This record gives sequence, C-alpha cells and structure tokens, in this order.
Amino acid sequence: MYKKILLITIFVTLFSGCNNYNRVNQLFQTQRAVSISQDYKDILNLVIKYKNKLDKRNPKHYNKDFKSAIYKQIELIEKNITLKDTNNYRLVNYKQYLDLAFNKKGIKYRNDYLILGLYYMIYDAYSLEKMHKFTAFNYDNDKLTKLYKNLYILRWKIRTAKDINGNYLFLTWQNNWQIEYMNKKINDLNDIRKLNSIISKQENLMSHSNFSFEIILSMMINRVESTLRNIGTEPSDIAIDTITSLVFLI
Repeated sequence: MYKKILLITIFVTLFSGCNNYNRVNQLFQTQRAVSISQDYKDILNLVIKYKNKLDKRNPKHYNKDFKSAIYKQIELIEKNITLKDTNNYRLVNYKQYLDLAFNKKGIKYRNDYLILGLYYMIYDAYSLEKMHKFTAFNYDNDKLTKLYKNLYILRWKIRTAKDINGNYLFLTWQNNWQIEYMNKKINDLNDIRKLNSIISKQENLMSHSNFSFEIILSMMINRVESTLRNIGTEPSDIAIDTITSLVFLI
C-alpha cells in the first residue's frame, strides 16, 4: 500500500515538474520572441533614418513621387511596391534590387533600389508577412544568418562601389569639400583651398570622414546579432577579405 502511494506521489511530482518546466520554457521563448520583434522594429526605424540621410546626401538619385509611398510601406511593414529593371521586367527578390543599386552603369533612382533591396532583405529574413510569432523557435536561422552577412557586405559596398567612370555610386562618408573636389575635378592644391566648404570654414582638409551612414548600418548589424543570440546562434565578425570576396546571398 505504501509503495503504491509512493509511486503515485513520485509520478505526480514528476508530471508537475515537467509541466512547470514546459511553462517556464514557453514563457522564456515568448520573451525572446518579444525581444526579436523589438529588434526588427528597431532595424526598420533605422532603414527609414538611413533613407532620409541618403536622399539628402544624394538628392538626384531618388524618385520624389515614390518617397512617401516607400516610407509608408516600411512604417506599415508591407510589401506592395515593385520596381522594374532596365529591360522593364519586374524585380522579384531583394538581390535583384541590390544588384541594380550597385550597377556600374547609369541607373536612375539608385537610392530607391538600395533602400527597397535593404528593406525586402530584412522583410524576408524576419518573415514579416507572418509577424505573429510567439516563440523564438519560429524564426529561420539560415535566413537571419544570411541577413547578418549581407549587411556586412552592404556596408562595405556602399562605402567603396564606383561607376564605370570611377565616381562613387553613393555619397556617404565623403566630406563636402571632397564632393566639391570630385565634381570640379580639381588638381591644384591652391584651388582646393578655394572650395566653398573650405572658404566658409565648415570643414578643413584634415576633417574626419562622415561615419554616420556606417554607424546606422552597424546598428542594424547589432540588432541582427541580438536576434541570432535569441534563437540560439552565436554570430561572429566577418573579416574584410571575406566581405570583399562575397556577393549578396539569397
């Protein structure tokens, strides 16, 4: 009789313990999912901030008629804007957008291809068409790892990519005097000192480069790192020689 009671007690205790463990684990995973949702919301806010800075810095390279629609799409986490390539075919994935953004030939509205490519890359990695995820297990490790690597590649390409004439595709890190210098194609040092941004003393020839664009992309990378840790993956930094040898992953 006593043995029977003891066995029942042990069974109930073990069953109750399993239930408690499952509840705690489920709560833990739900909390992680909440943290991940904050990660992608932060990233999307950074995309909006980046677009704003990029358009101000490169005002001839975005479609003013699409401006508010792109902002609205990102804010509402939608995916309804589709651009076309140079052959008038509709683009179907973020890599096509990014490939056009970095096309060395003359591409009209290059900023829009870059921003939409970046946004759709994030949208796909976080599967934002299915936003209601209650545990961290619902996120795709492979897609998020690709996003992590792609952001490293993107940060490097924006800084270094040039067109067929040797001009930078995107003005980001350059100071105002450097932009004037490139536009006027000045060779004489005395003429450099006559540039408007130097004469007005807004800058000097020793002024530091503008790292604000890279900082925004670095913050995006940081949020993806947070997400990867929450789904059980430890991300690692990517060496520059690795970045330069890679193309965008899809």
